[in-house]
Amino acid sequence: MSNAQQALVDGLTPFLGERGFKWNKGREGFFRKEPFGFLDLSWSTHVTGQNGGEFVLTPLLAVRHNEVDNIVNELGLIHGDSNRRYTTTVTRSLGFFPFVDGRDETQRIRIGNIESDAKSAASEVRSMFVQYGAAFFDKYSSLAACSEGLNDVIETKSHPLLNNFPMRAYYGLAAAALCEPDRVETLFTSYCQFSLREFPDQYQQISGRLTKVRAMAGAALAIRARSF
Repeated sequence: MSNAQQALVDGLTPFLGERGFKWNKGREGFFRKEPFGFLDLSWSTHVTGQNGGEFVLTPLLAVRHNEVDNIVNELGLIHGDSNRRYTTTVTRSLGFFPFVDGRDETQRIRIGNIESDAKSAASEVRSMFVQYGAAFFDKYSSLAACSEGLNDVIETKSHPLLNNFPMRAYYGLAAAALCEPDRVETLFTSYCQFSLREFPDQYQQISGRLTKVRAMAGAALAIRARSF
């Protein structure tokens, strides 16, 4: 981890620690364990040559519901147990989808001014968390909210909660199957139709995976019901 990133971590640790988040060095993010999975505040990073060299950090907020991720990960799209343990059900990149339209949530730390810029960046991230981040985490700690959000607007390739199609379809269908089973067949048909129109070369693969997700989620729901 760079000196710039370490300075930002140091600036955020007291604030986020008070809210139950701990820094995970291996995954380079702040995590808070929950009974259903975890909450994750991290950032993507790249370096530019502007201003004598600077680190550009884009905040990412994510929530994992183990029940959903365990199903989707059975598709074999993520390699390695360590990586599968850290997949997330919803992920919002504030670089593409800021909470306020037009607001730039990207933080920049100049290599020649790390201490001051990191202090400013930490302040901006804390402000974002207080104004919007905490509410985001509270909302999507609900599996029903994840299902509703992921499946809001079927026919789009981009999405603020998981900007990756067809992964969003797999997650959306799994989430719905676990908490809104009455929607499953309609969602399954809608996702297949959209895939056929927009991704005809991948349609067989996508529809096959959706079929597998539907079956696995149905089995998980039946097991859950028998446990009560």
